[in-house]
Amino acid sequence: MARVIHVRVRGVAAADRDRLQDRFTELISGREWRDQLPWLADADSTDLFGQLFFERALAADLADDPPGTDLSAAGFIRVAGDETDALALVFVLRDLSERFCCRGGVRDPDNPIAKLRVVDLVNGRLADQRALESILVRRSIFKRMRNGNRIEMFPPRALGSAFGTRDGADGERRAWSFLIHGMRDSQPSFLEAEAEAIRMWRGLRFLE
Repeated sequence: MARVIHVRVRGVAAADRDRLQDRFTELISGREWRDQLPWLADADSTDLFGQLFFERALAADLADDPPGTDLSAAGFIRVAGDETDALALVFVLRDLSERFCCRGGVRDPDNPIAKLRVVDLVNGRLADQRALESILVRRSIFKRMRNGNRIEMFPPRALGSAFGTRDGADGERRAWSFLIHGMRDSQPSFLEAEAEAIRMWRGLRFLE
């Protein structure tokens, strides 16, 4: 069942606005999204929908008590049938928050996991300074491919799994592992692990 995830980016320096949009585009272009590409509207958006959406998001901020005035970008994505799309969006936001020393927020009210329905990041970390990975599920996650096959991915803190990250090898415990056709590999981040898993999957299909 499809659900809508809302994104807000706050506190980006004016000089970094274009660089943030460029980095966002680079990250979302690096993977295939099942339903639609995420997007971010800001004060410089040229399309009418983006302009109206950002103006409405800004007006909602100003109506808060106390009012907010540091909204830099806003957007949303519809997720349908692939939970890794929702995860990827959070990790894209974490990259932006770290890189541009800003705040990012995801509102995913229909997420089946309560602690992931609201995620706020400050300079790439949760408000209490923990790593984002500390609130992720500790079970394997299946990425659904369009032909019906699945790729099994393992979070850094996977419970009791040989596919979890080795303590000491990854101080922040950000590395993800995956299993495909009996072969296991690890990469430093979710986005890198997913990309490598898909490369391997496509290569194996070519050999069939």
